[in-house]
Amino acid sequence: MQFRFIVSSFVICFLLSGCSLMPNEIKNAEKIVDTYPDSALHILQQTHHSQKLSDADRALYGIVLFKALDKLEKNLQPDSVISFSVNYYQNTNDQLHLAQSYYYKARLLKNTQQFEKATEFYLKLLEVIQTKDNFEFAAKTYSDLGDICMMQADHKNALSKFKISYNYFLKLNNNTEINTELLKIGKAYRLMKKAKLARAYFDKLLLTPIDSIFKGDIYQELGVGFYYSSQFDSAKYYLNKSLLYPFKGTNYAIRNYVLADLYFDLNKFDSSTIFALNSLNYPANFYTRRGCYRILVNSRYSLKDNSGMKYYLSKYQDYNDSVRKLESQTKVSVLEDLHQNTKNTNQFQKYLILIGIFSFIILCIGFLFFFKLQSKSKTKDINLNKANETITKKTSLLRENLVRKIDESKTEKASLLKNKSIQEKEKAILEIYIQCLKLKKWNEYTELMNQTFENLIYNIETNYSDINHKEIIWICLFLLDVPLTDMALILESQIGSIYKLKQRIAQKMNLSSTKELESLLKSM
Repeated sequence: MQFRFIVSSFVICFLLSGCSLMPNEIKNAEKIVDTYPDSALHILQQTHHSQKLSDADRALYGIVLFKALDKLEKNLQPDSVISFSVNYYQNTNDQLHLAQSYYYKARLLKNTQQFEKATEFYLKLLEVIQTKDNFEFAAKTYSDLGDICMMQADHKNALSKFKISYNYFLKLNNNTEINTELLKIGKAYRLMKKAKLARAYFDKLLLTPIDSIFKGDIYQELGVGFYYSSQFDSAKYYLNKSLLYPFKGTNYAIRNYVLADLYFDLNKFDSSTIFALNSLNYPANFYTRRGCYRILVNSRYSLKDNSGMKYYLSKYQDYNDSVRKLESQTKVSVLEDLHQNTKNTNQFQKYLILIGIFSFIILCIGFLFFFKLQSKSKTKDINLNKANETITKKTSLLRENLVRKIDESKTEKASLLKNKSIQEKEKAILEIYIQCLKLKKWNEYTELMNQTFENLIYNIETNYSDINHKEIIWICLFLLDVPLTDMALILESQIGSIYKLKQRIAQKMNLSSTKELESLLKSM
C-alpha cells in the first residue's frame, strides 16, 4: 500500500512538472531575447505552441517570438500568433505587453506594406505609452511612421517623425540608432530637394565611427542625391563604391536600380539592362521593381528588341498596379487626425455614459431632483450635438486636407514669387494644382477625386456619359472652392467662358439653371 502511494505521488509530480515546462521556457526566452535573440528563438522553436498552453502563456509566446524574429531581421510570422497576443492583452491591465503586441503587429503590417492598418496600430501604441517614459517604443514607432510617410511621398511629415525619433534615441544613448535616424533625416532633406542640408548630414556621419554596412548606406544616399542633381560622374562614383559594401534589406537593389537609371540616361543601354536585372535579384519593394521594369522596357525599345520590350512591359504593368494600390492607402497625417478625433469622441462618449448613470441615480432618489435632471438632459443634448458635429467633420476631413495642402503649397511659394511676373506666378500656381490634384494623370486624378467626394466622378460618368473630362474637372474644382481665376488658369479658359461651361453642364444634366446645378453637385 505504501509502495503504491509513493509511485502515484511520483507520477503526479512528473505530470505537474511537464505541464509547467513550456511556460517556464517562454519566460526564460523572454529574459534573454534582448541579448541573445537567436538562443531565445531556439528555445521557442523547441516549445510546441499548442492548446496545452494557457491563454496568458500563448499571448507571451507570441510577443517573445516576434521580438526574437525582429531582432534577427527575419520574417514576422504567422500573423495569427501576434493577433492572439493583441486580443489577449487588450482585455488585461498589462500595458507593457499590450504595447509590445501592438508594436510587432504594426511591424508585420508595415513589412507587408499594409500601411493604413500598420499606422492604426502604431497610433494605438503611442496612446498606450503616452503616460510612461518608454522611450524605446516611442523612438521605434516614430521612426517606422516616418518610413511609411517616406513611402507615401509625405517627406515633410516623415522629417518631423524622424526628428522626434532621433530625440528619443538621444535619451536612450543608442549611437547606432542615433546614426540611423540622422541618415533618415538626411534622406528626407534630399527628397525635399534640400541638397545642401542632406549632404551636411551625410558628411557628418562619415566622420563618425560607423560599421561597413552603414558606410555603404551613406555612399548610397550620396550617389542617389548626386544622380537626382544630374551630377552623373559623382553619382556613378559613390553608387559603385556603395556596391562594395555589405547591405541590409532592400538597399542593394536600390543601388543597382539607380545605377541602371543613370546608365540609361547616358544611353548605355546594355549596362543599364545589367544593373536593372541585377537589382531584381535582390529584395526590393514595389517601387524599385517597377522602376527596374520601366528601365528594361525603355532599354529594349531603344535596342529595338520588341519581344523583350513586350515581356518587361507586362511585368511593369503588374507592379504599376501594385504601386497604385499602395498609393491609394490613406496617408499617415490623415489617419493621425482621424485617430485624434475618434479618441476625443470616445472620451466624450464615456462622459455621456457617466452622465447617464448619474442621472439614473438621481431619478431613483426622488422627485426632489426633478428640475436638476432636466438641466442635465439639456446638457446631454448639447453634448450629443457636439458629438454629431465631430462625426460630420470626419466626413469632410479628406476634402479639407486636400484644400489645406493646396493652400500650404501656395503659401510656401508666395515669398518666392513676390517679384516675379504674372506669367511666372500663374505657371507656379498651375503647377501646384497639377501636383496636388494629379491633373496630368487622369486615372490618378479620378481615383483621388472619387476618394475625396465619395465616388463622385464614377457616378457622373455612369449617369451622364456625355459630360467630358474638362467639365468633370470643373465640377471637382467647384466642390473644392477653387477661386474663379485659378479655375480659368487650370481649364485654360477665359473667366467669362467658365459660366458658359456651367450652363453646358446644367443642360447635360437636364437642369434648368446653374443654381440647380450647384445644389445638385453639393448634394452628390
